[in-house]
Amino acid sequence: MQAQDTSATKKKPAKFKYKKSLKIADKRMDAGNIYGAYEMYETIMEKKPEAYEVAWKLANTYYQARDYKKSEDWFTYLVEKKAAEYPQAEYWQAMMMKMNGKYFEAMPKFQILSKQYKGDDATTIKRWAKVDAEGCELALKSMDNPEFVNINNLGPGVNSAYSDISPVMWDDNTLLFATLPTDTVIIKADDGAHMVKLYQAKVTGNGFDEPVPFDKFNIAGAHVANGAFSPDKKRFYFTICKEVTVAEINCAIYLSEFKDGEWTDPVDLGPEINMEGYTNTHPAIGNYKADGDILYFTSNRPGGRGGKDIWYSIINSSGKYSRPRNAGSKLNTDRDEATPYYDQSTGTLYFSSTGHAGFGGYDIFSSTGATSRWAAPENIGFPINGPTDDMYYRFLANSRKGYFVSNRVGVITLKSETCCDDIFSFEPYNVLNIAVDGFVLDEASPGTRLNGAKVSLFLSGYKGLDQDILVSEFTLGDDKPYFFTLNADANYKLVGGMDGYLKGSASFNTNGITTSDTLTVDILLKRLEKNKSYSLRNIYYDYDKANIRDESKPTLDSLYLILIENPGITIELSSHTDSRGSDTYNQTLSQKRAESCVNYLISKGIAKDRLVAKGYGESKPLENCTNQDGCSNESNSDDCPCHQKNRRTEFKILSDKPVEINYDDETYEEDVAPKKRK
Repeated sequence: MQAQDTSATKKKPAKFKYKKSLKIADKRMDAGNIYGAYEMYETIMEKKPEAYEVAWKLANTYYQARDYKKSEDWFTYLVEKKAAEYPQAEYWQAMMMKMNGKYFEAMPKFQILSKQYKGDDATTIKRWAKVDAEGCELALKSMDNPEFVNINNLGPGVNSAYSDISPVMWDDNTLLFATLPTDTVIIKADDGAHMVKLYQAKVTGNGFDEPVPFDKFNIAGAHVANGAFSPDKKRFYFTICKEVTVAEINCAIYLSEFKDGEWTDPVDLGPEINMEGYTNTHPAIGNYKADGDILYFTSNRPGGRGGKDIWYSIINSSGKYSRPRNAGSKLNTDRDEATPYYDQSTGTLYFSSTGHAGFGGYDIFSSTGATSRWAAPENIGFPINGPTDDMYYRFLANSRKGYFVSNRVGVITLKSETCCDDIFSFEPYNVLNIAVDGFVLDEASPGTRLNGAKVSLFLSGYKGLDQDILVSEFTLGDDKPYFFTLNADANYKLVGGMDGYLKGSASFNTNGITTSDTLTVDILLKRLEKNKSYSLRNIYYDYDKANIRDESKPTLDSLYLILIENPGITIELSSHTDSRGSDTYNQTLSQKRAESCVNYLISKGIAKDRLVAKGYGESKPLENCTNQDGCSNESNSDDCPCHQKNRRTEFKILSDKPVEINYDDETYEEDVAPKKRK
């Protein structure tokens, strides 16, 4: 007889309930528990492989968790099983291939999608796919010809197992960055304890001391990050971000100023910069002409091109911020732009974008320009840019070394190999260092250096830009030369200015320079003397006519340059004849010739109210030609040097008014400062 089993009855496993499990997974996702959500979605797919709606959610959830390999697997699953019902799956399959570094596989898929995609969003997906295919091709070329740069993870002394972002040097010995004060997976920050905070790490000989919380700007219940200094290091901008919903965080930009040896309590920049209901983040400061700065920042406010765009606001000398304007279509795309950084030494804006041709998600790009006028952005190349996200590109002061942030393979992680951001250092090698130095000199006495003169460096006609771009400025003193670092293969203009002098300029270029060098360029200034006549040589007219000839235009272009460089001056432009012909006829002819010169300058953009045309006929001769040989008033010959000397065009400065930078809603212009009321 067989013995009976007297042990307790085994408990049956719980019956799988699809709807209940999906509800739990969706609830976790809504609560911001991404890791818990994809674990439950995975369980559902194991039990019910035909749940393609769940497969779509799972693929997207892995993408949000930055697990690109598993995201690719599930988008591929949908392409193989239900491509017609999920047309976007093929695009995102190719995107995940790209972000996993599979450029050869992804590129042809993007190329086909750019021509044949048939979803309801075909216009957008075709455009994106075309750019992404270009990015794959560019990545392969860049990997074959990488940039000369060493890259190092800052290591566990700074980086944690969670994301570490927004590096900036607080001072020469302190790295300031933002991180989560935890090394465990965050499910949901119900009590506000798990917030991104500013941390500092002191530089040591071999790395950094253990990071500690920064004691100045962190506040409870909010994320604090994204620090940026003004050029003079007296203003510090950063962001305070609060959760609107689980999926949405809105940021505002704050400012602290260094006054009386202390940093002031931070203040919100106000509703124009921090538009309510939208995120405003990633502040960066750039140059703006002679007396102001530009605040660049990222925002998803209305009026952009889509996603998050780069915006700017001009800060005048009194600290007032202009109405923010979009930085334009050269920088911004219908996807996302972020983490702008302005390099003061070269006048270059670096930023990250998902909308330009890149190697993965966010790539780092560079562009030269100002406000909304920019050269076409350039991908800074491999190995700094790679298949994942690369952001927060920053230089150390007076150096080409710096930091950036990436979630590339090799970061310290809690989950997937690309889940989290680390801070990396970079240091170029085989660097071509080009610079320029020199002095500002008195034209009448070239050995006299003008201490106190201001020198401005401009890029001229850079990569198709139709205006000069201010790069940097330097005020001379103590008989020390100005000094600027330069880009290779670029055209530059130096403008020198000094009270009591007309501004002067000098142009040069760095084309063809292949070894490190410092160029020397001195600038000569002419003393500004009101009501003194300056002769304009080589102004030619046909006999008995007032039209200026082509040979005259270079001389008038030189006068145009003086007017552009000295926007406060008004001039009288006068024409003189010799003594041949009647007084009335000569007066009329000289007036018409002066007007021809003025009209030419107006056609080039000089304001009419800065120019006075005056014909003096024969009334102001430089020499009396009556008794000189070959200078008869009855002859039509041009052989008389005396008559030639008297037939001249001159200009004299009538006034010189201070100029201030004004801006309106559409453009930014230079205007003569209005007179103060008595």
